[in-house]
Amino acid sequence: MQARRRASCESRTSGRWVTLLSVDAILFSANPNMVTVDDAIRHLADHKELYWAVPFRIVKDNFSYPMYGFMHISRGQVEYRVTVCDIVSFSPANYEGELAARVKPQPWLQEWRENANDTRSRSWKNALAMTDIVPVSYDTCSFKKADGAQVQAPPRSYVRVLPPDQIPQLQALWRRTPSKHLAERNLEDFVVQRLQEIEPGLRLVSRQLSTLAGRLDLLCMDASGSYVVVELKRMQGTDQVVGQILRYIGWVREFYHTEKVRGIIIVGKKDPTLKYAVMAAPNVQAKEFKLLID
Repeated sequence: MQARRRASCESRTSGRWVTLLSVDAILFSANPNMVTVDDAIRHLADHKELYWAVPFRIVKDNFSYPMYGFMHISRGQVEYRVTVCDIVSFSPANYEGELAARVKPQPWLQEWRENANDTRSRSWKNALAMTDIVPVSYDTCSFKKADGAQVQAPPRSYVRVLPPDQIPQLQALWRRTPSKHLAERNLEDFVVQRLQEIEPGLRLVSRQLSTLAGRLDLLCMDASGSYVVVELKRMQGTDQVVGQILRYIGWVREFYHTEKVRGIIIVGKKDPTLKYAVMAAPNVQAKEFKLLID
């Protein structure tokens, strides 16, 4: 096993942000017709890890963890960087019981139950235990293998590669990538400091409030004394977040014995489905945050 070397990246582990000390990295491909990455990103917004099943075997002891995974999707592009904290053997138990709720998005569980696209019959071998997924943009063939040879085509399984900070033509992109995307926790700090810009008179009541309906990002109160539930999504928000915030609003109504509750969803980008879902929920607004980095 290679000795650990220092790298400048961060990942969420056990509710904290920690510095990663590994620069091991793999490049692998994902079929966009079989998997929706947005489902995985939404899952990781509320859970600590996600199991990503793959049809190839990986000798886990050849790597140190956590490590990077660079995901080729289509058009010759790597479109996501993931942090892999472990590699586990695939098991149908990943889709059943308590474990399933922690490591699999609900749409994936439904596909498994319905055997959509013949999911249960595929020869899954391992699952990559991921703690985050970050959108990036790299030419797949700009990567170099661990032995220094250039990657010639998207891998059919996976290939061990050098991380971009060790490849001259990718170094500038690598340095800029983390700053383009706020982590969920960083976005929360960003919003808390700008409540008056979201709405004049808005003030904070509680952060990360644990309830029977789930964990509320921010509970606020407006200038008129009404409660405002603020839900944050650093990536593109979809209609699913409307159901989530309505659940929180219902809890606030019951717990605080008041009908004066509404919601604000703050997202990096509005999905078209979110627009229509909000139109049908008059007590919910959706706003985009704008972050300019020179």
